[in-house]
This record gives sequence, C-alpha cells and structure tokens, in this order.
Amino acid sequence: MSLYLEEELEYDKKFKVKPVVKECIDELLNRFWVLRDVDETLFYKIKDNEVEIKKYFRENFLFRLITNNDVIKLEKVPVVARSWMGEKVVNGTSVFKRQMDFCFFFYLLAYLESKNIDQQFTLQYIVEYLQVQEDGALEWKGGSGYTNRLSLVRVLKYAVKMKLIIVDDQEIDDYSGNDDHDVLLRRTPYCSFFMRYFREDVTSWNSLKDFMNYLEQENFEMVDRKHRYYRRLFLEPIVYHNELGFDELEYVKNYYPAIENHFYRYSDLSYERYKTVSMLTNDVSAGGQNLFPSENMTCKLILQFASYLYDSRFAYPLNKSNQIELSFTEITNLVSDIKQRNRLNWTKVAKKQSVDDLREEIIAEMKKWALFDVVEDEVYVIKEGLFRIIGDY
Repeated sequence: MSLYLEEELEYDKKFKVKPVVKECIDELLNRFWVLRDVDETLFYKIKDNEVEIKKYFRENFLFRLITNNDVIKLEKVPVVARSWMGEKVVNGTSVFKRQMDFCFFFYLLAYLESKNIDQQFTLQYIVEYLQVQEDGALEWKGGSGYTNRLSLVRVLKYAVKMKLIIVDDQEIDDYSGNDDHDVLLRRTPYCSFFMRYFREDVTSWNSLKDFMNYLEQENFEMVDRKHRYYRRLFLEPIVYHNELGFDELEYVKNYYPAIENHFYRYSDLSYERYKTVSMLTNDVSAGGQNLFPSENMTCKLILQFASYLYDSRFAYPLNKSNQIELSFTEITNLVSDIKQRNRLNWTKVAKKQSVDDLREEIIAEMKKWALFDVVEDEVYVIKEGLFRIIGDY
C-alpha cells in the first residue's frame, strides 16, 4: 500500500461517520417524528446514538431533538415560512381542502390537551367543543353543515393517521352523512409533541404576520449564518443566492469545501452549487421521499413547459436575476402550445383537461418547488431552478 493510500485510510478512520448515524439523521430529516409503537427498530437506533445525533443537529442546524420513552421528534424550523409547508399530505395528496379544516385541526389539538393519555371521548363531544369555540355559529345540518362535517371528518382521519387519536368504536366516515352519528375515540401519548415549542405566548398573536415576525426574529437573533444556510438547503427545494443575506453568502463562498465535506460524511445527497443557486439532489429515488421530478403527469407537464421555454429562450430571454417574466396571457398561450404539440403522448385525463385547468395545475406545482413566483398582478416570474431539469417527447 502506498503512503498516499495509508494517509487516505487514516483520514477516513478519523472522520468516518457510523452508517447507523447517517441512517438516523436521514430518517429524522425526512419524517415528522418516530414513534416507538410504529417503528421500534429505528426508535432504538436513534436512542442508542442519541448523543452524537443531537450534537450533529445542534452544531449544523440548531434544531431541537425531542426524545422520551414514546416519541422522537426533530423540530425542523425553516428560515422562511412557505405556503406549502403547512400542507397536511397523505400519499402525496393534500388532506385539508379549506381554511376551516385548519381551524378545526388546531381546535382539536387544544381539546386533546385537556384529556389524559388513553382517555376516551366521543366525536359529539368534539362537535360541542367546536361550537363553544365559535360562539355557537357553526352549522352541522343542511348544506353548510354538510361542508363542516366533511371538514371535521378530514381532520379526524388525519389525526388518526398521525396517531394523535385512536378509533375505539364506529367509523369516522359515517359522520359525513349523518350529523347524529357518534364515534368513540381515545387520546394517545403523542399529542403534546405535535406542535413545536415557542418562546412566547402564541395566544397574543393576532395574525400570520405575528408568526412571521417571530420566525424572522428567532432566525436572525438566535441562529447564525451556518445554521440558516443549512436550514434552507435541507428544508427548501432550491436556495436562490439573491435571497440570502450578505453573511450567508460569505459563508457559502468561504466555507464551500467544508459544506461539500459535510455531505460526503453525513449524507448520500449530492450538493450542487452554482453562481446563483445551490441545491441538494438525489441520484436514487427512495421510497417515501418527495422528489422532483416524480412519476406523475403534473411533473411531466412542468418538464415540457421548461423545455419549451428553454428552446424559445430568444423569445423569452432571462433577466439579470436569471428569471423570465411572463404575463398571464403568455403563460396561457405557452400551455396551449405545449398541449397542441405533446397531447398525443399524454394520459387520458390530461388530454381532457382545459388549458386553464392545466395552467393552474402547472403553476401550483411549480410554486411548491420554488420554480415560480408572483411579482404583482398579471406579472409572473419563472425562476432559474426550472431549467436545471427539462424534458420532452
């Protein structure tokens, strides 16, 4: 063995990270929490390596790792709150359909806090509690009542899926068609850990703006530039450098080798850094991960949209920020052209969709992946990240 290889081996011995620690870090970043009753093997892997894992998240993210005898949860706090971060998703589909769903959900969390672990209660008690919170203004009969019942059913089913409550008797779905239907439910030990810890009384907040101010203050008074950059890199699809502060840009510029080494040691993800953007990519699609592009028609439409714009870059040039500004009419026309060009290879459902429906579907998905933004009324921005992956037939 040459001297070079010996030195290389010695370096690996000194800085090598145990595979089980890498596995636990990846699982914690990709899961909401780990419950002992659901995944006992992973739960005890994390518990056995708790000191090292806590140190990793504290030094790189300043994230809080909660551990007890029932649940392990990594509190992942973003630098900027994005609209899609509040979505409740099951199997890639949004569960909540209206604003009232979120209201009912947080009322339910408050109701559960008043119950002991394994204490039973009924669905009708929840209905009465909601009625009190809304000063008796809620309807449970008729058209609006049916809509409210559907909201409550969605919320309760999501709570069951997240192991916040357990159904002991009867079916939740039956309540949507019968306002007198009752279900026997039971509280689990996990409810108290669903919401993250806040340093101030949230009941003093009056609007979303108060939460945004709190988040901004927390990130810039208690978190340093390294933590902010890693938070954005892991929690956002793509990091645009023009959205970073000066100190964060300096960190990326001066500590680029350390960032690359971080991913070499702790992750199987690839770190890609360009002049104006940086991102994490995965060469292998693992089960349960939410990746772009995925194997659905919406992502394929977005790839075709990107390819069309890229091929027409003289007609739609990039501005100084590597973005393309388009009007509402231009986007509609682009989608119409893409449909005429490619529809023969589309799915049956996509072929039947109108141009307006296709446009809204494409825009909504691009927003989630930070590929699209609204500047002002009738002015939209296509971001640089869209052109990192393009596709065509």
